[in-house]
Formats: sequence, C-alpha cells, structure tokens
Amino acid sequence: MRTAALPPIVAAVVALAVSGMRRLSPILLESPLSIPSAEALSRYLVSAQFTAFLLVYGLLFGAALASGLRDAEASPTSTALATGASATGSFLLGSVAVLWYLSPDRGPVVTAVFALGASLGVGIQFAVVAYAGVALGESRRGGPSSALP
Repeated sequence: MRTAALPPIVAAVVALAVSGMRRLSPILLESPLSIPSAEALSRYLVSAQFTAFLLVYGLLFGAALASGLRDAEASPTSTALATGASATGSFLLGSVAVLWYLSPDRGPVVTAVFALGASLGVGIQFAVVAYAGVALGESRRGGPSSALP
C-alpha cells in the first residue's frame, strides 16, 4: 500500500484558500478600502463559506475518490495522514500571513500560536475527508475492504 499523491496536493491548495476565506470579515474590515454595507458584507461572508464548503467537500473529496477508484495500491490511512499534514502546514502558513497582515505589531511566535489550533482542526477535517474519499473509491472499485464484517 502506498500514499496517493493527488489528495495531499489538493489539500494544500484548498487549505491555503480556506485560511483566507475564514478570516474574510477582519480582512475586509481592516483593509484601507471603504467598508461595504452590512448586506454586502454578509453576502461576501456567506459566499466565502459556501466556496470553502465546495472546495473541501467537492474538490478534495473528489480528488480522494478519484485516487481510490484509479489506484489499487492507494492506502486510505497513509493518504489521510499525508493529506492532514499537508493541510495543517498550508493552513498554518496562510493563517500566519493573514494574521500578520491584520496585526503586524504582534510577534511571529504569537501569531503562529493563534493560528496553530485552527490549523490542527483543519488538518483533521481534511484527513477525514480524504480517508472517506479513498475508502469509498476502493470499495466502489471492488478492492480489499478494511471494514469489519
């Protein structure tokens, strides 16, 4: 069994995008541009949340499912671990960049600590999605199942 390459790569890109989407309201409020109306701000936030949902459960799950369907040697467990690690690291970098933009007077260590908890949560979420996708693809392909009888 080996790790599928596509889900960790997709997870890194999606996590980087989601790190900015989750902090869209402070970014908009702290930016030097004029503040949009409350209706427009709500619309932007809901759109960002929906886009993040589509990226995680559409793009990442689809990539994991395709890996499970195509690759008979892909291991759901190792793919999930690699996906979680890549998502954690990518989300942490994106969060640190956004938090540093919002509060440049904070030190880099304090900024990293603020972003670490959310990064671990995102990594676990992405690992579960990748595991589910690869395992479902494996079961649809008719490969060996790790489910208990």
